[in-house]
Formats: sequence, C-alpha cells, structure tokens
Amino acid sequence: MYHSGKNQFICITVLACLFMLPMLSFAQSGKLNELFSIRAENEPLGEVLDRLSRNTGLTFSYNPDQIKAGKAISINEEKQPLHEILKKLLDPKDFGFRISGNQVVLFRHSAEDSPKPETQVPAQVITPTPAIELVRDTIYIQQLKTISDTIIVKDTLTRFDTVFILRKSPDDRVGKDDIFKDRISLEKEMTKEWQFSLGPVVGFTQSNTLFSGSKKHAEKISKYNEVNTSDQLSYSLGLDFEAAFNQIAITTGVHFTSLIENFEYNYNILTGGYYRKDTIEYYYTEDPPATIYIVDSTYIPVDQEQYGYDSKVKHNYIDIPLMFKYNFPVERFFIYARAGVIAGIHAGSSGYYIEPENMQVGLISELNAKPLVMSYALGAGIVVPVKRKLVFNTGFTFRKSIQDVYDDFPITHKLMAYSIHAGLVFRIR
Repeated sequence: MYHSGKNQFICITVLACLFMLPMLSFAQSGKLNELFSIRAENEPLGEVLDRLSRNTGLTFSYNPDQIKAGKAISINEEKQPLHEILKKLLDPKDFGFRISGNQVVLFRHSAEDSPKPETQVPAQVITPTPAIELVRDTIYIQQLKTISDTIIVKDTLTRFDTVFILRKSPDDRVGKDDIFKDRISLEKEMTKEWQFSLGPVVGFTQSNTLFSGSKKHAEKISKYNEVNTSDQLSYSLGLDFEAAFNQIAITTGVHFTSLIENFEYNYNILTGGYYRKDTIEYYYTEDPPATIYIVDSTYIPVDQEQYGYDSKVKHNYIDIPLMFKYNFPVERFFIYARAGVIAGIHAGSSGYYIEPENMQVGLISELNAKPLVMSYALGAGIVVPVKRKLVFNTGFTFRKSIQDVYDDFPITHKLMAYSIHAGLVFRIR
C-alpha cells in the first residue's frame, strides 16, 4: 500500500513536469515575439539595451570584450517583435542570442574549434663520423641507423565564458535618487508621426470683470469698478488631451473653472420724515403794509436705513479649450507658445450686483446669464521630462471673454483672467 501510493505520487510529479515544459518554452518564445517600440539616435549600445530592459522587463547579459557597450547606435522601431529589434541592434551574421527565464544572453558567433593538423618534424639523419684511419691497426665498420621521430604538436584551447549582467533596479518608483535616470530627450521624441498624451492639470487664477456701457451709465460703471475687486484667488481643475506631430501640437480637454471676485458695497436709504415750519424771523413793510415771516423748511428724516455688503461673486464654467501649440526644443526640454479659444459652458453664478437704475442691490443668480461664453487665450510654458512616458508641464495663460456674460443687461460684463497652471502628462502612444 505504501509503495503503491509513493509510485502514484512520482508518476503525477513526472507528468506535471512534462506538461509544464512546453508551457515554459512557449512563454520564453512568446516574450521574443512580443511587440515593443524603441527610438535612439547616436546613443551608446549599453544605454539602448538598458532602456530596452526597462521596457521589456528582461535583463540582457553579454561579454563586454565581444560586444562594445559604447558603440553609437541609431534605431527607430515602432511595435516590432523583440527578436527583430535585437537583430537590428546586433548583426545576426556575427551575433546571436538565447533566452533563459527573464534573462537574454547575447554572444558572438565563433567557428568550431577543430584540431590542427599534425606537425611533423623532418627526419633528422645522423651523419656518420668519418672514420679515422689508424696506422697499422684494424678498422671496424659498423652499420649506421637513421632514426626518425615524429613530433605531434597539439594546441590546448581554454575558453572563458565571461558574462556581463545588467540588473534592473528593484525599486523604480518616482521619488527615488534615480528619478531622472532614464528620462529622455524630448527633441529626439519629436517625429513625423502622431503622438497622443493625457494628464491632469490644476491652475490658479486672478480674475477681473471689465465693465462698459453708454454715457448715461458712466457713474454707475465707475461705482461697479469701485466695489468689484479681484483680491480672491480663483482656480481651475481638469484633464488635458494633446495630439502632437513633430513640433506642432493641438490641445483640448475639460476643465472646471471658478472665477471669484470681492463685492464690497455700502449705501443709506432715508425713509419717512417731514419738513420743518418753524418761524425763524419776521419783519414789517410799510409799502404796502405787511408782515413777512421767514420759515425754516428743512426736511427731517424719521428713519434712516444703512446697508453694507461684503461677499464673493462667483462665475462657474465648464471650459473646453482648443489650443494650438508650437514647441521649441532646448536641450532635453520644450519651451512652447500657444494660442486658441475657450468655450465656457455656464455652470452657475452667485453673489450681488448694483441695480443700474438705483442704489439697491440684486442677486446675480436672478440675472439672465448666457449659457455659452467664448473667450480667446494666449500662453507659454515649459515641458520637463520626468520618466520615459511621463513629463511635467507648467506655464501661464491669459484669457478674455469675447461676449458679454449676461443677456439684456444695460452694462456689459466681460471676464478677464491670468492663470498659472501645472500638471503631469502621460504619453499613451
């Protein structure tokens, strides 16, 4: 019973190993057929292999005496199998590769070592020593032998398989000391192919409302400029999408923008009251005879109402920008200029305003706000590479509305703002 159970366990183990072998072989060959992209221009081969290691998750091993890591390489491959990329980096006539687990070994082809032909040393013939004639003696003649020795020379070839292993850092998170280790040159990334990127953006804005109107409202417009101040810091949050072709890019996205201002206004209203009729002085006239009374007719208010407001005026919009950008490469960075339009979809307003015909105030939420307000925008900024497919974008933007904010209001309101924005951009293709 015991031996029967043990034999069953051994059989199951052997069958499982035989089943896993083709799966492992398929996984290794599948990695070589997986599609990858890589670009390099006059970069050392070692750096290109290091970048390829990060993209594939494999480590590349090679003998530095056979493969020169400092050799300049130029390559531009988009979505090609790994084995094709390796053939472009290393001439397949001279080099080969094999994969073992997560390690790819690169090696130089060498001719099979064959034993050299035997080297024979020419036979040496020993020349007989001339016989010395002896006077009055017996001469003995001996047979001379020729001895030929064959010397076989054998070379002993000692082969050393020196392997240089590039190890991937186990900790490749943003925020470590090597954060900029594999950052790329943005100028080299500019190609005549469409590239797409996506990323969050946040902006801090200083907004102001521009008032205008007819001459009869000049005094009221002056009062509007006095009570509306831009001391509050506005903000914007959103998501940007960019399509780039060489140095030209088109940017759009969706942003929530809140433009905030201060409203400080005080005024008094007098209600009720009467006119005084007190006699201050009187005198007589002789021609004609009459008595003249001088009466004080000053108005005395009964009730005086004082009003004061210190609140915020908010205009909220869902912005959809359409910006055209031109990139100027400077070393590894981009400096860009951009211009375009912003379509602002009204998402609510709050606060107070001064009524045009009197001194009283009203609620902005009761005004007839336009559902869509178009603005033009100008800006500039800088793009800094962080990781292979991650860049940091920052800059400033000026915007001004082309249309009035309200319908059927005698005084024109146009919004103007200066903003500083920053965000991370992830390249998705």
